Amino acid sequence: MEKERIEELERKISSLEEDVARLKSLVYKTNSPRPKTVHAPPKQREETIKRPAQTAAKSSQAIEEPVDWEKVLFQTWLPRIFIFVFIIGVLWGFKAASDYGLMNEKAKVVLGFVVSIGFAVIGHFQIKKGRLVLGQVLVGGAIPILMLTTFAMHSLYHLAGPTLAFILNASWIILGIIATVFYRSQALGIISAVGGVLVPFLIESNSPNALVFIGYETLLYIAFLYVAIKQKYSILYVLSAILLNLTLLIYYSFVGDNGVKELLGMAILIQHLCLISSFFLSQSVLQVYAFTLLSSLAVTYGWLLAVFDDGTTTMVLLALVIIYALGVYAVRSSKEKFEFFITYLIVAVAFFIHQLVDLREGVILYVIQGLAVYYIAMTYKNLLHQLFSYTIYILSATYILVTPIEQVLSLPTLNWVVVLASILVFIWISIQKTEQDEHDTFKVGGSIVFSILSLIFATEVTAAGTNHLSANPQTLIMTAVWLGLSIAAFVIGSLKTFKTATYIGVGILFLTLFKLVLYDLPFIPMAIRALLFIVLGAIGLIISRLFYKKK
Repeated sequence: MEKERIEELERKISSLEEDVARLKSLVYKTNSPRPKTVHAPPKQREETIKRPAQTAAKSSQAIEEPVDWEKVLFQTWLPRIFIFVFIIGVLWGFKAASDYGLMNEKAKVVLGFVVSIGFAVIGHFQIKKGRLVLGQVLVGGAIPILMLTTFAMHSLYHLAGPTLAFILNASWIILGIIATVFYRSQALGIISAVGGVLVPFLIESNSPNALVFIGYETLLYIAFLYVAIKQKYSILYVLSAILLNLTLLIYYSFVGDNGVKELLGMAILIQHLCLISSFFLSQSVLQVYAFTLLSSLAVTYGWLLAVFDDGTTTMVLLALVIIYALGVYAVRSSKEKFEFFITYLIVAVAFFIHQLVDLREGVILYVIQGLAVYYIAMTYKNLLHQLFSYTIYILSATYILVTPIEQVLSLPTLNWVVVLASILVFIWISIQKTEQDEHDTFKVGGSIVFSILSLIFATEVTAAGTNHLSANPQTLIMTAVWLGLSIAAFVIGSLKTFKTATYIGVGILFLTLFKLVLYDLPFIPMAIRALLFIVLGAIGLIISRLFYKKK
């Protein structure tokens, strides 16, 4: 009994010793220094930091601030609208003061300059106080008041000659450009650009100089283009290009030929070269630059047709094709610029072909161009180029297909042959540049189109070659040609293990049978009719037998 108590006591002691040991280990862990922090790899740490930032960005995008319509209406649009109302009121006030004899001409001119200076000063202080839109509108309103005052001084009151008026107005435009850059206001630039193009129209001169007018408008465009590029003003970039074309068009409509065509053409070419340079030298690809240049290319071609003779237009287009080809090579490392320059080159080549040859003679070149563009589009997976290729190819091919073949050896026959060959090339490009599962679609669809067009082509050529014969020989030759196409399709399908060609051959064979039954029978003598049906039936049986052999 006592022995059992001793054993139990020993068990308790050993249990207590284990508990004490565990307590010691816990105390040791608590007092021991903390292990060094294991830093995550830089990439992982960066991702960890980015994750909350991305989450915050997404949440900020999801929570859109409501539009402050009071600010939009009263702070943005109200001053823009009523500055024009104010200017009209000032003009009417001057007119009323003149009618009632309250103010002479010199006083009105001085007051006009004082008002414009006051606008500029007040606008400057408004901008300083943070009222940007109001201040910019006031400064911008000073420019047209200065120009209108100068116009009145020159044209209405004859207080200044044309040279002084032109210098003053040019000075106001320069001030507008400086204000545009200083205040970083696109609105000021737009007001100055619109006013600038109107300056020559506000100057009365007994001997207007076309070189001065066109040179001024061109230099003004270059100046505002430079400001638009430096300040990244997309509206001013587009508007300045439109204003130059519109101004020159108005001038041309009034002046006519009179030896100014070459000057107009040079101005438009300078504008187009400036647009090419700005897009080429831009660090980032801006869509507004790209599409403005594309529009300018079409407008430039229209101007070339209007102001230059055919020889000069052809040479200029050739120069543009070379420039765009060099541009394609120069920007090959930039995917977006490369694709846009390819587009410009495509359009320029299309214009060059149109200028170089007559549509009837040069339509083959458009078919070839459409194929080339399709190859480029499929290589670089560019949807815009694909649309260009489809448009060029379909329009040119349709023109060829609807042109009747009147002689076997003729240009329409050659055009047809090119179209048929181009379809095969089209199928080959599609198979080379698409996924494996799309190959059968292009093979089958292209083969059907090719076969139908081949049948139409053979029919037209046969009809053209046999038009001097009577009805019976024509019918026999046409049937023989159709049978030949059917046999050729079946042979190709058998040799190349291309089932679609085999099915097409059988289809043409049935078409030949329907033609014989529904159309040819009344015109064919009984003996010939028997021979044709024997031949046709024999061919059908042979083809059927070959199908069994293949199986």
